[in-house]
Amino acid sequence: MIFLPLAFLPTIIAIRKSHPYKIAIILVNVLGRLLWGVGWLIALIWCFIVPVKQAPSFSSVADEIEKLHSLKEKGVISDAEFEAKKKELMRV
Repeated sequence: MIFLPLAFLPTIIAIRKSHPYKIAIILVNVLGRLLWGVGWLIALIWCFIVPVKQAPSFSSVADEIEKLHSLKEKGVISDAEFEAKKKELMRV
């Protein structure tokens, strides 16, 4: 009875932490038993590794604003649309 929670420990941790790859971790945990328990170890390590979101670089934001300005100058988008999109890009 004690070994059952231990066997699913990576699954429990991934679900509690709302890991973005929790389904994959669950599958590796459950199906990894077929590989003499190697899947359990992989799933345990994976449940603690959370991918880091990379923020867009300043140059990419500046490039986007420059493209929007060009579209505004050509009359493709209005001033209000330009300002709204610029504010959205500046928040990110």
